[in-house]
Amino acid sequence: MTRQIETHGPDPRLESELRAQIKEWRQGRATKKLTEALSDAYVALFALVVFGAMLANVLLSAQVSAGQCLEGACVSARTLLPVATWAGLGALALAVSRLIGPVVASAAEGFWLMDAPLNRGRLLANRLFAVVAATAGTGALAGALISLLTGISTGGVIAWAAATGLSAAALTAFAAAEQGAERSFLVRVAEAVFGIVGVGAVLLVVGIAAGWVDLHVSSSAETELAFVVAGLAALLLILALVVARRRLQHLRRVRLTTGGSLASGLAGSFYALDFGLAHDILTEQRARERGQVRPTRGSGTGAGALLLRDLQRLLRRPQVLLGPLIAAVVPYATGALGLGAVTSPLAAVALFLALVPLFGGLRVLARTSGLARMLPMPTSRIRMAQSAIPAAVALAFAIATAPAYVGFGVDATRTLGEALQVSLMTAVAGLLGAIRWVTAKPANYQAPAVASPAGALPTGMIANLVRGFDVVLLVTIPLVFGLPVVISVVLAVVVGAVLITGGIDVEEAQRQQAEQRKAMNAGRDRR
Repeated sequence: MTRQIETHGPDPRLESELRAQIKEWRQGRATKKLTEALSDAYVALFALVVFGAMLANVLLSAQVSAGQCLEGACVSARTLLPVATWAGLGALALAVSRLIGPVVASAAEGFWLMDAPLNRGRLLANRLFAVVAATAGTGALAGALISLLTGISTGGVIAWAAATGLSAAALTAFAAAEQGAERSFLVRVAEAVFGIVGVGAVLLVVGIAAGWVDLHVSSSAETELAFVVAGLAALLLILALVVARRRLQHLRRVRLTTGGSLASGLAGSFYALDFGLAHDILTEQRARERGQVRPTRGSGTGAGALLLRDLQRLLRRPQVLLGPLIAAVVPYATGALGLGAVTSPLAAVALFLALVPLFGGLRVLARTSGLARMLPMPTSRIRMAQSAIPAAVALAFAIATAPAYVGFGVDATRTLGEALQVSLMTAVAGLLGAIRWVTAKPANYQAPAVASPAGALPTGMIANLVRGFDVVLLVTIPLVFGLPVVISVVLAVVVGAVLITGGIDVEEAQRQQAEQRKAMNAGRDRR
């Protein structure tokens, strides 16, 4: 005789008790006194008021000066830069939502709460609404700032701020709805579409500045378009939120805790200012999502084997070349917007960020010194071999962006040969910046800490903020001030020699000295 086991659904009383207990735990573990919190709040508010006033002054001045510009480049910027911002932030919201969540839970919550007889939808609803609201606020702020810099009217600023914020929030809610259905294909498609629209808008700015495209849009029509986009985004936001809220109950615990672990790891790396660790975490997450690949046999000997491995890695994942392709638009866009003086540093920074994914092998060997010592070649040959493919990409970048340094229309002040020299040095600066960033060592927590107003900091932590950017600025600063290109060449040669050879490694020298001392003591004992 079998006995049927009675099952019960979620108990609302249990949910309320658990919520009250969680609230008590969080508020009962305070680590600051009320006076300390008020003091910190006063400092934060004072800094916010001071820097906010400075930022408002800069934005208003930029808006007045931009509004007085009636040239084709300025008109195109006022017309299309808010569109590019809208599309770019939409693509960014989709990418972050697909990568992390957008609805996540920590490992402790997944172990404790998700297995309890609770209504998972009610438990996660507040998190969904909080993420959507934060995305809307961030998108609206970014849209308003970019619109102010382009010099459009106040109504246009409000319209584009609303359109950007509501669109980012709607896309985040859409990603949450797809997360509940355990799908990501539509999110990837939407991410690609918004990215293409953003790049297309920037290319259209360049085309208008170069005289290839004739586009005239009145400010009133642009404002009306922004309000239409905001209305459609609001409608999509409501529908996506309703669907996402219904699907929260069906979210799997593994999916929630995976995103929570990834978010915790990224937060820890950013707190430690170790952006290299954040890159490694994202790389591991991408490999985990892919699962497995078909193994490829290597061949060759010496540095050629390392070069072949980098080539096989590039053929296995050719989408990393999209970064340099998008970075090639930067010098054309800055030239079209009248920012020719800072084109080289901005383009070099864009190339530097785009080349980092191509240095996967060098990243492993730079962070695993024991593996590098097992290879029968010096450090300089290893780094030269694994920098060959990124160097070829940087050379193609230099050739493709050389016309941007000639100038547009009446601003054409360089010959093609001079522009090619500038583009080559810009590409070299980006390449050296990527090598500097990839080969940088993490903060040393075993060495004596450095005193600072923020407390004791490990050696090298603050340097993580400027690694890579310092090399880019050093090589391109002569180009900004119009100095001879040979100065940048000399600086690049010196910096490149230091980066390729590995420089003076104090820790490695101390290790070798200790081994020599140990060998001498062993020989003395045998005698």
